[in-house]
Amino acid sequence: MELSDYVYSVREFEAEARYIEALIWDAIGLRAGERILICGYGDEARAVRAALERGAEVTVIESRDLAIAEFANIGATLLRGSTSVIPARDASFEVGLAYHYLHEVDPLFHSQILGELARVAGRVAVVEPAPPSDPLGKRIAALYAQAKRTAGLFERYQNIDHWKRLLQGVKAELAQHTLAFAKVPPPQYLRDTVELLLDTMKAEAAPEEIIDELRTIARRSDAQILPPVRNVLVGAAVGDLPAPLFTARPPLLEERHAATAAASAAAAKKKNVDVRVAQNDVTTENGYEFPPLPAPPVPTEVPLIRPPGVPPGFSESHPAALSPPSFVPPPSFAPPPTFVPPPNFSPPPGTGFGAPTNSGGGDQPQPAFGAPFPPPFAVPPQPGEPGTGVGWQWEPPDSGASEPPA
Repeated sequence: MELSDYVYSVREFEAEARYIEALIWDAIGLRAGERILICGYGDEARAVRAALERGAEVTVIESRDLAIAEFANIGATLLRGSTSVIPARDASFEVGLAYHYLHEVDPLFHSQILGELARVAGRVAVVEPAPPSDPLGKRIAALYAQAKRTAGLFERYQNIDHWKRLLQGVKAELAQHTLAFAKVPPPQYLRDTVELLLDTMKAEAAPEEIIDELRTIARRSDAQILPPVRNVLVGAAVGDLPAPLFTARPPLLEERHAATAAASAAAAKKKNVDVRVAQNDVTTENGYEFPPLPAPPVPTEVPLIRPPGVPPGFSESHPAALSPPSFVPPPSFAPPPTFVPPPNFSPPPGTGFGAPTNSGGGDQPQPAFGAPFPPPFAVPPQPGEPGTGVGWQWEPPDSGASEPPA
């Protein structure tokens, strides 16, 4: 396994973060034209901008003057007030959204805020980071929470069961989704996170010892933190909870760059295809297609038969049982007669024909052409014929010979 199998590149991580953000809005199920109430502008009004991009009618409930002035021209309607007592009539909105909002509110007010959202909206959605799971992430979260408390603010992440219990108290039907990164982020993620926290704490006059510790963490070459898991919970009345249609995963930036480079290389090769043909560079990389090779024949097993002389129930380990069956002619088969020359036959000299001489010194004549069917095609004697007829001999295996003599 390579390092890239565990750690995102910068481009991969950015693309994956955008994809998880798209899945969050898929889980919320916001549709174009729906009226949505969002709790506060949040960090750079990201949730407000995303809802506007999806064609919703966006209203933001906000009480901070600085945030109101900063995002006055963003395109959303302002509802000045507190989320604990929302100044709106019942069922004024289709969706009430708390996006990365409730972890900055004292948990004593969570139930009150969700109850107000449930009163003014048909669906209530909560998007919250889970508590950090890695040691360094826990330490950074603790330092940031301490800095917040010093400034009179609140910061505490809750697990999914906390939000589930609260939403079940205000809506009858509930859907929950947990979204997480698949690999470790690049080292740049830690530095960017710490820099963002430092900017926030400087503005809020956090104690110097907290800022110094965060700077020390950011300078460590081996420091690494995991991005938090994102929990999305949506509550609605029975039958009013829409089924989310999740966006298909787009190719990551690295893959898109590789695909673009491959397309450019293919176009360049297509322009120079005549040069390759002249060089006999016939390869699949140059655009040639080769027909598939035929499939190899399926081997067939030779049936094992019981050779003569082997009793029934023989084992396959028997030497005679491992050899393929010999040729057995049909009952109507008759071997051709041995050629017998006439008495006055005299072959021309030097032709090699005629009966061979008796090299053994005996008086028995030798057959003119030898056995008509040499092994392994020797034919056993027919009934009524002697075992030594027509120029060949056969002896059963029981006498010691395992196969016909050559």
